[in-house]
Amino acid sequence: MQFLVIMICIQLLVAQVETNGDNNEKCEEYFNNIQQSIMSGQIPKNLSPQTILSSGKGLQDLGSYLVCRDTTDLHYIHLRMVSGGRPLHMGFCLPIFCEMDYLQNYNEPTKEFINNLTNLQYNKSMIDSVSYQDPEQMYPRWTVGTYLTLVMFIVLIGLNIIGSIFSIIAENKKKAYQDDLQIQIKKKAAQKINESKLEEQSLKESVNQLYRRSEIIQNEIMENQESAFMSGKGQFEEIKFKQYQEPSWERFALSFSFIHNYQKLFKINEPKGENAGFVIFNGIRALSIFWVIYGHDQLIRGSNSFNVIDIPYKITEPGWLTLTPAAYFAVDTFFFVGGFLAAVLLLEKLTKLRTIKFTLVPAMWLHRFLRIWPTYAFCILVYWQLTVYWSDGPIWNEYIAMTSTCNNQWWKNLLFIDNMFSHENNGLNYCFGWGWYLSNDFQIFLITPILLIIYAKNKKIGLALIVLLLIGSIFSAYYIAYSHDYHLQMGAPNAKPQPDYQDVFYYKPWVRISPYLIGILFGFFYRNYINGQNKKIVDLAQKIKDSVIIRTLFYVIGIGLTQTIIWIIVPLQKDMNAWSQQAQYFYQAFNRVFFVLGVGLCITPALLGCKNDPSRFILGHPFWQPIARISFCMYLTHFIVILFMTFSSTQLVYYQYSHILFFTLTDIVYTIIIGGIISLAIEVPCMNLEKILFAPKKKEVLKWNGNQIGEKNDL
Repeated sequence: MQFLVIMICIQLLVAQVETNGDNNEKCEEYFNNIQQSIMSGQIPKNLSPQTILSSGKGLQDLGSYLVCRDTTDLHYIHLRMVSGGRPLHMGFCLPIFCEMDYLQNYNEPTKEFINNLTNLQYNKSMIDSVSYQDPEQMYPRWTVGTYLTLVMFIVLIGLNIIGSIFSIIAENKKKAYQDDLQIQIKKKAAQKINESKLEEQSLKESVNQLYRRSEIIQNEIMENQESAFMSGKGQFEEIKFKQYQEPSWERFALSFSFIHNYQKLFKINEPKGENAGFVIFNGIRALSIFWVIYGHDQLIRGSNSFNVIDIPYKITEPGWLTLTPAAYFAVDTFFFVGGFLAAVLLLEKLTKLRTIKFTLVPAMWLHRFLRIWPTYAFCILVYWQLTVYWSDGPIWNEYIAMTSTCNNQWWKNLLFIDNMFSHENNGLNYCFGWGWYLSNDFQIFLITPILLIIYAKNKKIGLALIVLLLIGSIFSAYYIAYSHDYHLQMGAPNAKPQPDYQDVFYYKPWVRISPYLIGILFGFFYRNYINGQNKKIVDLAQKIKDSVIIRTLFYVIGIGLTQTIIWIIVPLQKDMNAWSQQAQYFYQAFNRVFFVLGVGLCITPALLGCKNDPSRFILGHPFWQPIARISFCMYLTHFIVILFMTFSSTQLVYYQYSHILFFTLTDIVYTIIIGGIISLAIEVPCMNLEKILFAPKKKEVLKWNGNQIGEKNDL
C-alpha cells in the first residue's frame, strides 16, 4: 500500500476515457509521462518532489494539505472511499490543470483497482464507492438561512451585552434602595407594634421577627432579582415596594444578563430541606455526560484514524475499550434520573393542589417544550448554517456533508420526531442525530403527567399501569431483537452487518422507556417516605438508614449489577458467537433495566439522608454542581465539538489508548466551555423569560402563598 499513489496514477491512464479541453489533455499527458517513465525504470521528470512529498502514500494518509494548497500550480485532491458505510481517505497533490471533474471520470476504475489490491492483501474487497473531491470547491455558499442565522446570532450577542449593562445598573439601584428598604421595614414594624398593643416582651419579639424578615427580603433581592427586585413579588406580601418594579422591557433585557446568569448558574449551593439528597444527581449527570463524550469520541475518531485497518483487532482487547459499547448506559442513567425527578417534583406540586385535573397536562407539556426547544433549535441552526464556515481541511467536506442532511430533515428534530424515521447507512444519515435522546425524552414526558395524575388519584391503579408499561418495554425489546435476529451492536471482527439496528431498536421510545419507568418507581418510594403517609415504606426506609449491613448490601448488589452488566460483554469483543443468540436477546431486553436498578440501589441511602454516605460524599461534591447545570447544553454541543475537531484536522490521528484518552479529555474541556457559554446565552435567559411570561397574577400569587408551602423546583 506504500506506493498506492503511483499505482493509482497508472490506473488513471490505463482507463481509456475520451477527454475534451486543454486542461484534460494536459492532465492526460501528465499521467502518460509518469507511466512511460515508470515502465522504462526511470524517475518521472514531470513528477516534482513537492508533489510526491505532499501526496499520501497509502489509505488514510492525507499528505500535506497546507503545503500543497499554498504551492503555486498545485492543488489538493481528496480521494474519498466508502467501506461498510464509513469513509476512508487519501490525499493527492496534483497540478492545477488536473481538475476534479476530469478525475471523477475515473471513480469506478479506481474503485476496482483498490479492491484488487485489498483482495491480494486481505482476501476481501474493502471499497464500496470512490469519488475524487476538491475540498476548496466543496466549500458551501452562503444561503438565506445562513444570513438569518447570523443575524439571530448577532442579536443574541447584543441582548447579552445589553442585559449585562442593565444588570450593572440594577445592582447599583439595589444598593441605593437598601437604606430605604430598612426604613420602610422599621416603619412597618413600629406600626404593627402600635396596633397590636402587645406587652414589652412580645413587642421585642415582634421587632426581632420583622428584622429577620428584612434579612430574608434582602437575600431574596440578591439571589433572585427577577422575582423579587424587578417584579416586587416573592416575599413582599406585607410591604409593597412599587419603586422596585421595573418596566417589562427592562425585565426582558435583564433576563439576558450574562453577569446575573453567571452568578446564578455557577453559584455553589448548600443542599437544604427534605430534598437535600438530590445533590447526588449532580455527580451522576456530570459523569454520565463524560461517558457519553468518551463513547462518541471513540466512535468518530476511531472510524477516522490513520490505522483504521487495525481497529477491528484493537477493539477486541478488554479494558477501557469495553466502556465504549457500554456507553449507552450513560443515556439510560439520564432517563432514570429524569423519571425520578419527574415523579418526585410533579407529585409534590400535584399534592398541593386542592383538585387534580387532567386539564393540567397541556401546561406541563408546554413547560417541558419551552424548557428544551429554544436551546435545541439554536444549536441546530448554528450547527447547520454557521459552523461549516468556521474551518477547512482535506476532509472538511465530511463535516459539510453531515450538516447538509439538515437541509431536508431539520423539521423532524424540531418536532421531536426524528427517531421515528429511517436514518439509513447504519443510522448515520441524520440531522443532529444525537438529538434522538431529546426526542425520546420529550415523547416519554408526554405520557408522564398522565401517569402521575392517575397515581395521585389512585395509587394502586397508577402503580399497576407503570409496572405494566415496564413489562411491555422489556418484552418489546426482546421481541424486536428476536424477530430481527439482532446481536449486540459491537465491532467484533465477525459481527454481521445490522444497518437498520439503530432505527428499529436503538432509537425507539418503547425500548428506551424502561429506565425512565424504573426512575418513576424509585421516585414513588422516595415520595412516600418523605410524606410519611405509607407506614410500611417509612419503616423500611428507617431500617435502611439505621442498618450499616443493609446499606452495605445495597452497595454490594448495586455495584455488582452495574459492573456485571458492563463487563460481561468482554467475550463478545473477540467473538460475537461467544454467546448464544437467545442470551443476546435476553441481554438486550434486560441490560438497561438491571443497570439502572444497580444505580438506584447505590444512591438510595444518600437520598434517604444517611450521613457519611459514600455516594453522597463522591457524587454530591460541590465540584459537580456547575457541570451538572450545563449538562443539557454539553449534550447538545459535545458531538459538534468532536466532529469539528476530527474533520478540521489536516492529519488523521493514530488510534491508540493514550491518544484517544488525550483527545477525550480535550473534548470534555472544550464541551464544558462551549456548553457553559450556550447555557448562559440561551438556556438560562429562556428560563428567565418563561418565568416572566407565565408569572401568576397578583391574586394567583396570594392564593398560592395562602394554600401552598415549600420551595418550587423546576424540572
